[in-house]
Amino acid sequence: MHSLYFLPLFAAGAFSQTLSQHIMTPTSTGFVSARGTQLFRHGHPYYVSGANYWQAMNLGMATGPSSARARVLDDLATLSSHGVNTVRILAASEGSQYGREPDRVYPALMTAPGVYDMDVFEGLDWFMAQLPRFNMTAVVSLSNYWTWSGGAAQFVSWATDTRIPYPKQWDHLRQVLEGGEYQMFLDYANRFYADPLLYNTTQRWYREHVQRVVTRTNVYTGLEYRDDPSILAWELMNEPQIIPGDYDRLFRWIDETASFIHALDARHLITTGAESKNGAPWFRAMHRSPHVTLASAHFWALNWGLYNATDPSVGSVDFAIGEMQKFVGGVSEWSQELDMPCVLLEYGLMRDQWGPSAGLGAYKPGAPVTHRNRFYAAVADAVIEHSGHRGGAFAGAAFWAYAGSARPPLQPTEEISWTGDPPHEPPGWNSVYDNDTATLAVISGFSSRLQGD
Repeated sequence: MHSLYFLPLFAAGAFSQTLSQHIMTPTSTGFVSARGTQLFRHGHPYYVSGANYWQAMNLGMATGPSSARARVLDDLATLSSHGVNTVRILAASEGSQYGREPDRVYPALMTAPGVYDMDVFEGLDWFMAQLPRFNMTAVVSLSNYWTWSGGAAQFVSWATDTRIPYPKQWDHLRQVLEGGEYQMFLDYANRFYADPLLYNTTQRWYREHVQRVVTRTNVYTGLEYRDDPSILAWELMNEPQIIPGDYDRLFRWIDETASFIHALDARHLITTGAESKNGAPWFRAMHRSPHVTLASAHFWALNWGLYNATDPSVGSVDFAIGEMQKFVGGVSEWSQELDMPCVLLEYGLMRDQWGPSAGLGAYKPGAPVTHRNRFYAAVADAVIEHSGHRGGAFAGAAFWAYAGSARPPLQPTEEISWTGDPPHEPPGWNSVYDNDTATLAVISGFSSRLQGD
């Protein structure tokens, strides 16, 4: 659920002090819990071999253009056969008061503040009910910073009755990237948790949604979500962005939100959804709440300007790998300072974009993935090197993203393809398909080593 945009990777710093123990209420054995930098389930260490599958809620709907329950079962079976034990999904999407907006997920779960499409909610119920069949857990994101699902900017749009200044993103009909200024969008979306005039309103709507999900009774299992051991962790928001120069205000939002969730549900882990790309001081600010019990990190080589997608040389991807290795090592060190486990909840790389695959050809399922496979293998090595097996803080990683049997459309269209790429990005860009056998073999190897290393 990453941003399409290029962002700087800030230098890491060291913590000046060790923080107090984070709150983790003892749980029954079916729930994933944390002790120190280790995850546990059923009394044994638990390591995450994960896949991002944000589209779960819509694919799980009984009817409608996104409904694909047979595909979901095939996708979960394939992932499970490759050792994947965790999926990261979205339990939030917000519609616009101005009608259908560009590159947004539809149908949306929330059509207006407090107003829900119950067919979408039951799609989430159905999906969650399938996970025990595959011995899987889910990291459940309760919101999104980015516009492709509505996200933080939509709450601001509702509160101010103004249109979102969309940043540059994919135009499916014209097959080009177009839109406004990135900083203008950031300033707008950050008002969700940085504008004191809007804070009470946006947070009331957001917390009402959080409570609605956490306390919801699944119509298929009869369990309230807070009683469901298939949930590994609640995630506050996918990729909350920093407020320049203001640690305290973002910490306030994280701490208040995590405390609110913990009061509703003391048995599940809570994570922030942070990319952790801005160095140790911001990592500390975004994870120091005693109610946050699982550290979050993402790594995007292309988006952060660390990979040249048009350079076929091994040196191009190896530079990105070197930066990733430093990043993983740093996050492990910072998490150890917090005495908290961490998971690399997103990592990915586009298909090869050179030769016959240059330009739009890179988005086709037949484009090769030589750099991606090399990168995935290196991520596996780095995460295992800094895992609890070796005295580090990493408890696993989840690749972005699984498309399974879905394929991009053959012609330009405004319809959502429901691949692993959100609707604001070219479909097929970072998707892993069910016939990407070499990539799936890397994932299988990672799963096996992670569980048994």
